[in-house]
Parts: sequence; structure tokens; C-alpha cells
Amino acid sequence: MRPGAWFLLPVLLSLPATASTRAGGPVLQRRTLVLPSRPGLVPPLELRVAAGVPTLVLFDAPPLTESPVLVPEQERLPLRRLEDGSVLLLPTEDLAPGERVPLTVSLEAGAEPLRFVLVTRRDVVDVRVRVMRDHAPADEDGAELVARSLLDAPDARATLAIPQAVVKYDAPGSRGRVDSVLWMGRRFFVTLSLRDRKKGAPPWRLVQARLRVTLPDGVLWEWPARMLSGAADPWHQRHIVTGQLPEGVSEVELALDGEDAPGPFRPLLGREEPPSP
Repeated sequence: MRPGAWFLLPVLLSLPATASTRAGGPVLQRRTLVLPSRPGLVPPLELRVAAGVPTLVLFDAPPLTESPVLVPEQERLPLRRLEDGSVLLLPTEDLAPGERVPLTVSLEAGAEPLRFVLVTRRDVVDVRVRVMRDHAPADEDGAELVARSLLDAPDARATLAIPQAVVKYDAPGSRGRVDSVLWMGRRFFVTLSLRDRKKGAPPWRLVQARLRVTLPDGVLWEWPARMLSGAADPWHQRHIVTGQLPEGVSEVELALDGEDAPGPFRPLLGREEPPSP
């Protein structure tokens, strides 16, 4: 472990989100992650770490001071608990390609612990990650009524105002696609369809849809979307995903998560969309 590297933390946290540690090196990211309502039912949240680069994880609700933060292999992945409840990681070496090291944090008595996995990516490193509770918009009940009406329509694609170029999501044994998008101001409704590739194969189970935007200050904001599912037949299932964009952003990415692994983010909208409120 290199003790002097801890003093790089204030400098790294002041860098813009697009800054690199060296020419051609990985991007130093700042992210805000909104917690799922049931963290034990969805894949762990991913933290991107690299040798010698501090990663600070802050919590909207600080972890219990008496509860341990569990991560195996402390020699490679040393961490410190700070006075405000945040966690500081400084790996002494990169993780191997494909390696995923679990990290568990307990927030409060009786609550499900938060599950993370530490990975090393060549292109990005997290220098600051803020973990927040979900705060549902005030119009969430009305949004669910609209989503259910779209889900119950005989052909949801025909009812949506803005047809969307196909965005495909491949998963083991299944293929998903975005059929279309409806905008209501900053609120959007996405129609997804999933189709199994092989008859008789175990169906791929979609457990969560996540959204990601880049805020004006360069911070990535990631949160679980509201998802309603239609009746499934042996080959096909349709879902409606709804979310609301924060002020000042115009592009959104969507990721579809299976039971054991998160899906990759893919751009959902073209440059011209959504229309201005």
C-alpha cells in the first residue's frame, strides 16, 4: 500500500468528470447512484476502481458506525471509514479482467445491506460516488396509470407519439428491444419487448431497468426506473418503463438488468429528443 496516495484525494475530487489521470488514461468519473427499493433482489451496484486512485463513496444515510464494511482481500483493496460515514477505497493493484469483488455496507438496523461489486475498467475510474435513497416524483401515481393504459393497449407501438429507432438489448437466451417512446414534458414512457430465442430454454428474467443522464456539472446520475410488466407468454413479454429527466439534461441511457448481472447502458434517444418542455 502507498500511504502518500491518500493525499491525492482532494485533488482528484476537484477534477472535472472528463479529466484523465494521464494522456490517454481512464476518465475520472463522479457519479450519483439512487438505491433500488429492494437492493437484495437486483444485481449489486458497480464501483469502478484502479490501483493508486482513491475512490470515495458517500451515503445519503450514513452507514452504522458499529457495522462493518465487508470486502475480501483487504491487502489488495484497503478501505477506511471516515468520520462522516463515507468509505474511502485505494486499491494497491488493478483487478483482473472479469474479476468482481463484493463489497457490503449496512446502513441501518433492520434494513437490507447495500451490495456493491468492485471492478477495474480500462476506460473509467470512479473518484466520487454518492449513494442516495430514491425520492419518487410527486406525479408517480399518475404516471403509473398512464403506463398501465399503454401496457393494456392492443398494440402499444401504435399509441405512442414518437416512434423510436430500434435499440436492441442482447442477453443470454433472450433479445430485447425498445419499440417506442412517448414524451410528456420531462416524463417519458418506453415500450420494451423481450423475446426468447429458443423454445424450451429457461427465460431470461428482467428484474430492473436503470436510467442514466449526465448533469450540467458533468456528474453521472443513475437511478432505477419504474417498470410495469405485461402478461408473459412462452415467447414474448412487454414492459413499460417510465422516468422523469432532471432539469438541464436532454439525453438518457437505458440499461436492462438480469437477476445476476447488470446490463450495459445504451443511448435511448436521438439528439433531437426529447422536445423542449
